[in-house]
Amino acid sequence: MRRHALSALLAASAAVAFGAPVQAQSLDTVVEATLARSPDLAAARARADGAAARLDQARAERMPSASVQGQVGVGRIDPQGFFGLTADAVTPRVLQFGTELPLYTGGRVGAAIGQARAGEAAAQAATAMSTLSLRIDVVRTYAEAVAARDTAAAYARMETALTVAVRQARLKYETGAGTSTDMALAEARLAEAQAARAMAEGEQAAARAALRTLSGMDVVLDERLPVPALPDLSMQAAIARARENNPGIAAARAMVDAARGGVSSARAERLPTLGAYAEAASVRDQFFPGYRADSASVGVRARWTLFDGGRTGAKVRAAEADLAERSAQLAAAEQEVERRTAGAYAALIGADRSLIAARARRGASDAALRGVRLEVQAGALPMLALLDAERDAAAAAAEETRALARRLVQSEALAALLGGN
Repeated sequence: MRRHALSALLAASAAVAFGAPVQAQSLDTVVEATLARSPDLAAARARADGAAARLDQARAERMPSASVQGQVGVGRIDPQGFFGLTADAVTPRVLQFGTELPLYTGGRVGAAIGQARAGEAAAQAATAMSTLSLRIDVVRTYAEAVAARDTAAAYARMETALTVAVRQARLKYETGAGTSTDMALAEARLAEAQAARAMAEGEQAAARAALRTLSGMDVVLDERLPVPALPDLSMQAAIARARENNPGIAAARAMVDAARGGVSSARAERLPTLGAYAEAASVRDQFFPGYRADSASVGVRARWTLFDGGRTGAKVRAAEADLAERSAQLAAAEQEVERRTAGAYAALIGADRSLIAARARRGASDAALRGVRLEVQAGALPMLALLDAERDAAAAAAEETRALARRLVQSEALAALLGGN
Protein backbone atom coordinates (compact mmCIF):
# COMPACT_ATOMS: atom_id res chain seq x y z
CA MET A 1 0.00 0.00 0.00
CA ARG A 2 2.73 2.46 0.96
CA ARG A 3 4.78 1.47 -2.10
CA HIS A 4 1.82 2.14 -4.37
CA ALA A 5 1.21 5.57 -2.84
CA LEU A 6 4.92 6.46 -3.07
CA SER A 7 5.03 5.39 -6.71
CA ALA A 8 2.05 7.63 -7.51
CA LEU A 9 3.73 10.58 -5.77
CA LEU A 10 7.04 10.05 -7.60
CA ALA A 11 5.26 9.72 -10.95
CA ALA A 12 3.42 13.00 -10.38
CA SER A 13 6.67 14.75 -9.41
CA ALA A 14 8.49 13.42 -12.48
CA ALA A 15 5.69 14.54 -14.76
CA VAL A 16 5.86 18.07 -13.40
CA ALA A 17 9.65 18.14 -13.65
CA PHE A 18 9.73 17.08 -17.33
CA GLY A 19 6.68 19.01 -18.44
CA ALA A 20 4.54 15.94 -19.11
CA PRO A 21 0.82 15.94 -18.37
CA VAL A 22 0.20 15.05 -14.74
CA GLN A 23 -1.79 11.86 -14.38
CA ALA A 24 -4.81 12.05 -12.11
CA GLN A 25 -4.79 10.05 -8.88
CA SER A 26 -7.80 7.80 -8.57
CA LEU A 27 -9.89 7.79 -5.44
CA ASP A 28 -8.46 4.39 -4.44
CA THR A 29 -4.90 5.71 -4.82
CA VAL A 30 -5.61 8.65 -2.54
CA VAL A 31 -7.29 6.37 0.00
CA GLU A 32 -4.29 4.01 0.04
CA ALA A 33 -1.84 6.89 0.46
CA THR A 34 -3.89 8.30 3.33
CA LEU A 35 -4.18 4.98 5.13
CA ALA A 36 -0.43 4.43 4.76
CA ARG A 37 0.55 7.71 6.44
CA SER A 38 -2.24 8.30 8.95
CA PRO A 39 -0.82 8.78 12.48
CA ASP A 40 -4.18 7.90 14.04
CA LEU A 41 -4.28 4.61 12.16
CA ALA A 42 -0.65 3.92 13.06
CA ALA A 43 -1.56 4.43 16.73
CA ALA A 44 -4.52 2.05 16.38
CA ARG A 45 -2.26 -0.58 14.82
CA ALA A 46 0.25 -0.12 17.64
CA ARG A 47 -2.52 -0.65 20.20
CA ALA A 48 -3.51 -3.85 18.39
CA ASP A 49 0.12 -5.02 18.48
CA GLY A 50 0.23 -4.29 22.20
CA ALA A 51 -2.97 -6.25 22.78
CA ALA A 52 -1.51 -9.21 20.87
CA ALA A 53 1.62 -9.04 23.06
CA ARG A 54 -0.52 -9.02 26.21
CA LEU A 55 -2.28 -12.17 24.97
CA ASP A 56 1.11 -13.85 24.54
CA GLN A 57 2.02 -12.70 28.04
CA ALA A 58 -1.15 -14.20 29.50
CA ARG A 59 -0.56 -17.52 27.72
CA ALA A 60 3.00 -17.61 29.03
CA GLU A 61 1.66 -17.82 32.60
CA ARG A 62 0.92 -21.53 31.95
CA MET A 63 4.58 -22.24 31.19
CA PRO A 64 7.24 -23.09 33.78
CA SER A 65 9.51 -20.33 35.03
CA ALA A 66 13.16 -20.61 36.00
CA SER A 67 15.36 -18.17 37.85
CA VAL A 68 18.89 -17.96 39.16
CA GLN A 69 20.25 -15.49 41.68
CA GLY A 70 23.58 -15.02 43.37
CA GLN A 71 25.21 -12.92 46.02
CA VAL A 72 28.84 -12.31 46.90
CA GLY A 73 30.39 -9.96 49.40
CA VAL A 74 33.28 -9.37 51.79
CA GLY A 75 33.05 -9.07 55.53
CA ARG A 76 34.14 -10.36 58.90
CA ILE A 77 32.47 -12.86 61.24
CA ASP A 78 33.19 -13.20 64.97
CA PRO A 79 31.54 -16.41 66.35
CA GLN A 80 32.47 -15.26 69.90
CA GLY A 81 34.37 -18.49 70.52
CA PHE A 82 31.34 -20.65 69.68
CA PHE A 83 32.59 -24.11 68.78
CA GLY A 84 36.05 -22.68 69.39
CA LEU A 85 35.86 -20.50 66.31
CA THR A 86 37.67 -17.20 66.20
CA ALA A 87 36.91 -14.04 64.24
CA ASP A 88 38.03 -14.08 60.66
CA ALA A 89 37.51 -12.29 57.32
CA VAL A 90 35.03 -14.04 55.03
CA THR A 91 33.71 -13.85 51.50
CA PRO A 92 30.07 -14.91 51.80
CA ARG A 93 28.70 -16.32 48.55
CA VAL A 94 25.27 -17.70 47.68
CA LEU A 95 24.10 -19.19 44.37
CA GLN A 96 20.48 -20.31 44.04
CA PHE A 97 18.51 -21.83 41.19
CA GLY A 98 14.76 -22.43 41.12
CA THR A 99 12.05 -23.48 38.69
CA GLU A 100 8.30 -23.67 39.16
CA LEU A 101 5.40 -24.99 37.12
CA PRO A 102 1.81 -23.97 37.91
CA LEU A 103 -0.38 -27.06 38.25
CA TYR A 104 -3.64 -25.47 39.33
CA THR A 105 -4.52 -21.77 39.54
CA GLY A 106 -8.25 -21.94 40.19
CA GLY A 107 -8.95 -20.53 36.73
CA ARG A 108 -6.84 -17.40 37.13
CA VAL A 109 -4.65 -18.06 34.09
CA GLY A 110 -7.58 -19.09 31.90
CA ALA A 111 -9.49 -15.94 32.87
CA ALA A 112 -6.45 -13.76 32.14
CA ILE A 113 -6.06 -15.38 28.71
CA GLY A 114 -9.75 -14.82 27.98
CA GLN A 115 -9.47 -11.15 28.94
CA ALA A 116 -6.33 -10.70 26.84
CA ARG A 117 -7.92 -12.44 23.85
CA ALA A 118 -10.96 -10.18 24.13
CA GLY A 119 -8.69 -7.16 24.42
CA GLU A 120 -6.91 -8.16 21.22
CA ALA A 121 -10.25 -8.59 19.41
CA ALA A 122 -11.39 -5.18 20.64
CA ALA A 123 -8.15 -3.54 19.48
CA GLN A 124 -8.44 -5.14 16.04
CA ALA A 125 -12.05 -4.00 15.76
CA ALA A 126 -11.01 -0.49 16.78
CA THR A 127 -8.35 -0.52 14.05
CA ALA A 128 -10.99 -1.57 11.52
CA MET A 129 -13.27 1.23 12.73
CA SER A 130 -10.47 3.78 12.37
CA THR A 131 -9.69 2.51 8.87
CA LEU A 132 -13.31 2.72 7.71
CA SER A 133 -13.83 6.13 9.31
CA LEU A 134 -10.71 7.52 7.66
CA ARG A 135 -11.74 6.04 4.31
CA ILE A 136 -15.13 7.78 4.54
CA ASP A 137 -13.38 11.09 5.29
CA VAL A 138 -11.17 10.72 2.22
CA VAL A 139 -14.06 9.68 -0.03
CA ARG A 140 -16.19 12.59 1.17
CA THR A 141 -13.37 15.11 0.71
CA TYR A 142 -12.42 13.77 -2.73
CA ALA A 143 -16.07 13.80 -3.83
CA GLU A 144 -16.48 17.35 -2.57
CA ALA A 145 -13.38 18.43 -4.50
CA VAL A 146 -14.64 16.86 -7.76
CA ALA A 147 -18.13 18.29 -7.25
CA ALA A 148 -16.72 21.75 -6.57
CA ARG A 149 -14.44 21.54 -9.62
CA ASP A 150 -17.32 20.52 -11.92
CA THR A 151 -19.59 23.15 -10.38
CA ALA A 152 -16.98 25.82 -11.02
CA ALA A 153 -16.67 24.59 -14.61
CA ALA A 154 -20.45 24.75 -15.10
CA TYR A 155 -20.64 28.33 -13.86
CA ALA A 156 -17.55 29.24 -15.88
CA ARG A 157 -19.40 28.11 -19.00
CA MET A 158 -22.39 30.15 -17.87
CA GLU A 159 -20.12 33.13 -17.27
CA THR A 160 -18.65 32.85 -20.79
CA ALA A 161 -22.12 32.69 -22.37
CA LEU A 162 -23.43 35.57 -20.26
CA THR A 163 -20.44 37.74 -21.07
CA VAL A 164 -21.53 37.53 -24.68
CA ALA A 165 -25.15 38.17 -23.66
CA VAL A 166 -24.17 41.27 -21.68
CA ARG A 167 -22.20 42.61 -24.65
CA GLN A 168 -25.17 42.03 -26.95
CA ALA A 169 -27.63 43.61 -24.48
CA ARG A 170 -25.37 46.65 -24.16
CA LEU A 171 -25.09 47.05 -27.94
CA LYS A 172 -28.85 46.77 -28.35
CA TYR A 173 -29.39 49.33 -25.62
CA GLU A 174 -26.92 51.73 -27.19
CA THR A 175 -28.62 51.39 -30.60
CA GLY A 176 -32.09 51.70 -29.12
CA ALA A 177 -33.06 48.12 -29.99
CA GLY A 178 -33.02 46.99 -26.35
CA THR A 179 -33.88 48.27 -22.91
CA SER A 180 -31.78 49.09 -19.87
CA THR A 181 -33.73 46.40 -18.02
CA ASP A 182 -32.43 43.70 -20.38
CA MET A 183 -28.89 44.99 -19.91
CA ALA A 184 -29.21 45.11 -16.11
CA LEU A 185 -30.68 41.59 -15.96
CA ALA A 186 -27.84 40.24 -18.10
CA GLU A 187 -25.25 41.94 -15.87
CA ALA A 188 -26.99 40.57 -12.76
CA ARG A 189 -26.94 37.01 -14.13
CA LEU A 190 -23.28 37.43 -15.05
CA ALA A 191 -22.43 38.58 -11.52
CA GLU A 192 -24.41 35.61 -10.17
CA ALA A 193 -22.36 33.19 -12.29
CA GLN A 194 -19.09 34.86 -11.23
CA ALA A 195 -20.04 34.61 -7.55
CA ALA A 196 -21.07 30.96 -7.87
CA ARG A 197 -17.86 30.07 -9.70
CA ALA A 198 -15.72 31.85 -7.11
CA MET A 199 -17.47 30.01 -4.28
CA ALA A 200 -17.05 26.66 -6.01
CA GLU A 201 -13.37 27.34 -6.67
CA GLY A 202 -12.90 28.17 -2.99
CA GLU A 203 -14.59 24.91 -2.00
CA GLN A 204 -12.36 23.00 -4.41
CA ALA A 205 -9.21 24.64 -3.03
CA ALA A 206 -10.24 23.81 0.54
CA ALA A 207 -11.03 20.19 -0.35
CA ARG A 208 -7.76 19.71 -2.24
CA ALA A 209 -5.82 21.23 0.67
CA ALA A 210 -7.49 18.73 2.98
CA LEU A 211 -6.59 15.89 0.59
CA ARG A 212 -2.99 17.10 0.53
CA THR A 213 -2.87 16.99 4.32
CA LEU A 214 -4.45 13.54 4.45
CA SER A 215 -2.51 11.85 1.63
CA GLY A 216 0.76 13.79 1.67
CA MET A 217 0.61 14.62 -2.04
CA ASP A 218 -0.90 17.18 -4.38
CA VAL A 219 -3.94 15.34 -5.68
CA VAL A 220 -4.92 15.66 -9.35
CA LEU A 221 -8.59 14.76 -9.50
CA ASP A 222 -10.10 12.17 -11.81
CA GLU A 223 -12.44 13.32 -14.55
CA ARG A 224 -15.41 11.49 -13.05
CA LEU A 225 -16.36 9.96 -9.73
CA PRO A 226 -17.04 6.22 -9.57
CA VAL A 227 -20.63 5.10 -9.08
CA PRO A 228 -20.69 1.88 -7.02
CA ALA A 229 -23.58 -0.45 -7.65
CA LEU A 230 -26.46 -0.52 -5.20
CA PRO A 231 -26.20 -3.32 -2.61
CA ASP A 232 -27.96 -6.48 -3.71
CA LEU A 233 -29.82 -6.93 -0.44
CA SER A 234 -32.87 -5.62 1.37
CA MET A 235 -32.81 -3.19 4.27
CA GLN A 236 -33.45 -5.98 6.77
CA ALA A 237 -30.65 -8.06 5.25
CA ALA A 238 -28.34 -5.03 5.46
CA ILE A 239 -29.21 -4.58 9.14
CA ALA A 240 -28.55 -8.27 9.79
CA ARG A 241 -25.18 -8.05 8.05
CA ALA A 242 -24.26 -4.94 10.02
CA ARG A 243 -25.09 -6.66 13.31
CA GLU A 244 -22.78 -9.48 12.27
CA ASN A 245 -19.86 -7.58 10.73
CA ASN A 246 -19.87 -4.02 12.05
CA PRO A 247 -16.55 -3.36 13.83
CA GLY A 248 -18.22 -1.18 16.46
CA ILE A 249 -20.44 -4.06 17.50
CA ALA A 250 -17.45 -6.41 17.34
CA ALA A 251 -15.54 -4.13 19.71
CA ALA A 252 -18.51 -3.98 22.11
CA ARG A 253 -18.81 -7.78 22.06
CA ALA A 254 -15.11 -8.12 22.79
CA MET A 255 -15.48 -5.82 25.79
CA VAL A 256 -18.31 -8.02 27.08
CA ASP A 257 -16.04 -11.05 26.75
CA ALA A 258 -13.29 -9.19 28.61
CA ALA A 259 -15.74 -8.32 31.38
CA ARG A 260 -16.75 -11.99 31.67
CA GLY A 261 -13.08 -12.84 32.02
CA GLY A 262 -12.84 -10.24 34.78
CA VAL A 263 -15.68 -11.94 36.67
CA SER A 264 -14.00 -15.33 36.32
CA SER A 265 -10.68 -13.87 37.44
CA ALA A 266 -12.26 -12.27 40.51
CA ARG A 267 -14.04 -15.48 41.49
CA ALA A 268 -10.82 -17.46 41.05
CA GLU A 269 -9.29 -15.48 43.93
CA ARG A 270 -11.35 -17.65 46.29
CA LEU A 271 -9.65 -20.86 45.12
CA PRO A 272 -6.25 -22.31 46.05
CA THR A 273 -3.18 -22.46 43.83
CA LEU A 274 -0.82 -25.39 43.43
CA GLY A 275 2.55 -25.57 41.74
CA ALA A 276 5.52 -27.91 41.40
CA TYR A 277 8.99 -26.60 42.14
CA ALA A 278 12.65 -27.61 42.08
CA GLU A 279 15.39 -25.67 43.85
CA ALA A 280 19.14 -25.92 44.31
CA ALA A 281 21.55 -23.74 46.27
CA SER A 282 25.25 -23.44 47.04
CA VAL A 283 26.35 -21.42 50.11
CA ARG A 284 29.87 -20.48 51.22
CA ASP A 285 31.18 -18.48 54.23
CA GLN A 286 27.63 -17.64 55.22
CA PHE A 287 27.44 -18.31 58.97
CA PHE A 288 31.04 -18.81 60.07
CA PRO A 289 34.42 -18.86 58.37
CA GLY A 290 34.74 -21.84 56.06
CA TYR A 291 31.03 -22.67 56.11
CA ARG A 292 29.96 -24.78 53.09
CA ALA A 293 26.55 -26.15 52.22
CA ASP A 294 24.87 -27.44 49.04
CA SER A 295 21.18 -28.26 48.88
CA ALA A 296 18.53 -29.42 46.41
CA SER A 297 14.84 -30.12 46.76
CA VAL A 298 11.72 -30.80 44.69
CA GLY A 299 8.09 -30.66 45.76
CA VAL A 300 4.82 -28.84 45.51
CA ARG A 301 3.64 -25.56 46.95
CA ALA A 302 0.03 -24.69 47.72
CA ARG A 303 -1.55 -21.44 48.80
CA TRP A 304 -5.12 -20.76 49.84
CA THR A 305 -6.39 -17.51 51.30
CA LEU A 306 -9.10 -18.42 53.80
CA PHE A 307 -10.04 -14.92 54.92
CA ASP A 308 -9.31 -11.58 53.24
CA GLY A 309 -11.73 -9.25 54.98
CA GLY A 310 -14.22 -9.21 52.10
CA ARG A 311 -11.76 -8.06 49.43
CA THR A 312 -12.54 -10.89 47.03
CA GLY A 313 -16.29 -10.51 47.43
CA ALA A 314 -16.09 -6.80 46.65
CA LYS A 315 -13.89 -7.53 43.66
CA VAL A 316 -16.42 -10.04 42.33
CA ARG A 317 -19.30 -7.57 42.72
CA ALA A 318 -17.33 -4.87 40.91
CA ALA A 319 -16.52 -7.27 38.07
CA GLU A 320 -20.17 -8.31 37.77
CA ALA A 321 -21.23 -4.65 37.64
CA ASP A 322 -18.67 -4.04 34.89
CA LEU A 323 -20.10 -7.01 32.96
CA ALA A 324 -23.61 -5.59 33.28
CA GLU A 325 -22.38 -2.20 32.02
CA ARG A 326 -20.56 -3.76 29.05
CA SER A 327 -23.63 -5.84 28.17
CA ALA A 328 -25.80 -2.71 28.20
CA GLN A 329 -23.24 -0.93 26.01
CA LEU A 330 -23.35 -3.82 23.55
CA ALA A 331 -27.14 -3.59 23.36
CA ALA A 332 -26.87 0.17 22.82
CA ALA A 333 -24.24 -0.32 20.09
CA GLU A 334 -26.46 -2.83 18.30
CA GLN A 335 -29.41 -0.45 18.44
CA GLU A 336 -27.28 2.45 17.19
CA VAL A 337 -25.83 0.44 14.31
CA GLU A 338 -29.30 -0.82 13.37
CA ARG A 339 -30.63 2.76 13.35
CA ARG A 340 -27.71 4.10 11.36
CA THR A 341 -27.78 1.23 8.88
CA ALA A 342 -31.48 1.75 8.19
CA GLY A 343 -30.84 5.47 7.75
CA ALA A 344 -27.81 4.93 5.50
CA TYR A 345 -29.69 2.39 3.37
CA ALA A 346 -32.62 4.77 2.88
CA ALA A 347 -30.25 7.67 2.23
CA LEU A 348 -28.40 5.66 -0.41
CA ILE A 349 -31.62 4.77 -2.20
CA GLY A 350 -32.66 8.43 -2.03
CA ALA A 351 -29.27 9.58 -3.31
CA ASP A 352 -29.47 7.15 -6.21
CA ARG A 353 -32.90 8.40 -7.20
CA SER A 354 -31.73 11.99 -6.80
CA LEU A 355 -28.80 11.28 -9.14
CA ILE A 356 -31.15 9.81 -11.76
CA ALA A 357 -33.39 12.87 -11.50
CA ALA A 358 -30.42 15.24 -11.65
CA ARG A 359 -29.15 13.61 -14.83
CA ALA A 360 -32.61 13.86 -16.38
CA ARG A 361 -32.81 17.51 -15.32
CA ARG A 362 -29.45 18.31 -16.87
CA GLY A 363 -30.36 16.64 -20.12
CA ALA A 364 -33.64 18.56 -20.29
CA SER A 365 -31.98 21.85 -19.29
CA ASP A 366 -29.26 21.48 -21.93
CA ALA A 367 -31.90 20.72 -24.57
CA ALA A 368 -33.99 23.68 -23.44
CA LEU A 369 -30.96 25.98 -23.56
CA ARG A 370 -30.19 24.99 -27.14
CA GLY A 371 -33.79 25.67 -28.15
CA VAL A 372 -34.02 28.99 -26.32
CA ARG A 373 -30.80 30.23 -27.95
CA LEU A 374 -32.24 29.61 -31.40
CA GLU A 375 -35.56 31.25 -30.51
CA VAL A 376 -33.86 34.31 -29.02
CA GLN A 377 -31.69 34.65 -32.10
CA ALA A 378 -34.85 34.46 -34.21
CA GLY A 379 -36.54 37.09 -32.05
CA ALA A 380 -39.27 34.72 -30.89
CA LEU A 381 -38.25 35.00 -27.21
CA PRO A 382 -36.83 37.90 -25.15
CA MET A 383 -33.31 38.04 -23.80
CA LEU A 384 -34.66 37.22 -20.30
CA ALA A 385 -35.60 33.73 -21.49
CA LEU A 386 -32.00 33.05 -22.52
CA LEU A 387 -30.66 34.34 -19.18
CA ASP A 388 -33.02 32.05 -17.30
CA ALA A 389 -32.11 29.10 -19.53
CA GLU A 390 -28.37 29.68 -18.95
CA ARG A 391 -28.97 29.81 -15.18
CA ASP A 392 -31.05 26.62 -15.24
CA ALA A 393 -28.47 24.75 -17.31
CA ALA A 394 -25.62 25.76 -14.99
CA ALA A 395 -27.63 24.89 -11.89
CA ALA A 396 -28.59 21.52 -13.38
CA ALA A 397 -24.96 20.69 -14.20
CA ALA A 398 -23.86 21.66 -10.68
CA GLU A 399 -26.67 19.62 -9.11
CA GLU A 400 -25.76 16.55 -11.15
CA THR A 401 -22.16 16.50 -9.96
CA ARG A 402 -23.18 17.14 -6.36
CA ALA A 403 -25.80 14.38 -6.58
CA LEU A 404 -23.07 12.06 -7.85
CA ALA A 405 -20.86 13.02 -4.89
CA ARG A 406 -23.69 12.37 -2.42
CA ARG A 407 -24.37 9.02 -4.07
CA LEU A 408 -20.73 7.96 -3.66
CA VAL A 409 -20.46 9.12 -0.05
CA GLN A 410 -23.71 7.38 0.96
CA SER A 411 -22.53 4.17 -0.68
CA GLU A 412 -19.27 4.35 1.28
CA ALA A 413 -21.09 5.12 4.54
CA LEU A 414 -23.36 2.08 4.17
CA ALA A 415 -20.39 -0.14 3.24
CA ALA A 416 -18.60 0.99 6.42
CA LEU A 417 -21.61 0.11 8.57
CA LEU A 418 -21.71 -3.32 6.92
CA GLY A 419 -18.08 -3.92 7.89
CA GLY A 420 -16.34 -2.68 4.73
CA ASN A 421 -16.35 -3.62 1.07
